[in-house]
Amino acid sequence: MTPWAVLLFLLLGAAAGTAHYLAIAKDADLLVHGGSIMLSLGLRLGRMLLTLGVLLVAARQGWVDLLAAAAGFMAARQVVLHRLKAVS
Repeated sequence: MTPWAVLLFLLLGAAAGTAHYLAIAKDADLLVHGGSIMLSLGLRLGRMLLTLGVLLVAARQGWVDLLAAAAGFMAARQVVLHRLKAVS
């Protein structure tokens, strides 16, 4: 495990987290405003598969890389929540 790998998983976790939380926001918007059920289900399945895939790959590399990916994922949550709060 190199520092570059840790940085890569931090960024990968942040990208996956951003996609995950933006998909949750879009899914909620579809449910509230009566959007497509298939799009809603697709968003749910897609975000779960993306999250699972990134965290599984990180876990296979070691606990430090998994921790970095999880930290990036949770940091993305704060960024997305802050941005969506500013928009609302």
